[in-house]
Amino acid sequence: MGKVVDRTGLVYGRLYVILQMGLTKDRKAAWLCQCSCGNTVIVSAGSLRSELTQSCGCLQKERAGDCATKHGMAGAWKGRSTPEYTAYCNAQARCNNPKCDKYKYYGGRGIKFLFTSFEQFFSEIGLRPKGTTLDRINNNGNYEPGNVRWATKAQQNANKRAPNGRKIPDVLSTPYAPELPVVSSTSIPYTARPQ
Repeated sequence: MGKVVDRTGLVYGRLYVILQMGLTKDRKAAWLCQCSCGNTVIVSAGSLRSELTQSCGCLQKERAGDCATKHGMAGAWKGRSTPEYTAYCNAQARCNNPKCDKYKYYGGRGIKFLFTSFEQFFSEIGLRPKGTTLDRINNNGNYEPGNVRWATKAQQNANKRAPNGRKIPDVLSTPYAPELPVVSSTSIPYTARPQ
């Protein structure tokens, strides 16, 4: 083994070298380092020199978090994903995952999830108003820009498919009966009831 270079006081990434702790199993110098986050870790001289180890592990966690959630809505709401991100993931699963219990009603009948990212989905639909859930405007259409909205239960009930696959008409906008004549009290003959 060659001469050990004193690394005390040097900084490697987020690690500040405090003191030498001895040797590793393969007879390399091991150093006690303090991470900028406050944790301490023992690192070999080779890992410090090659910058293989730059933190106690916090840097990797931060980078993994950045890659997984650019938008900050997965796990950002009360320790859970936001309602918007949950709706996005659930709709995607209903269309793309044959193991999803509702796949047969969505992906199984040809409904596709066409948003390329959560950011695109969120810019289309925005924040979820209280009392609403994700709905497709055209019930036989895909999850795609221009065909999604936040809808109340009443709106969704009016936007259902009939059991045979036909759409149930919207009772609020479709007249079901012809206009009935206006009946006044003078046009109805009065007959006294027997006592």
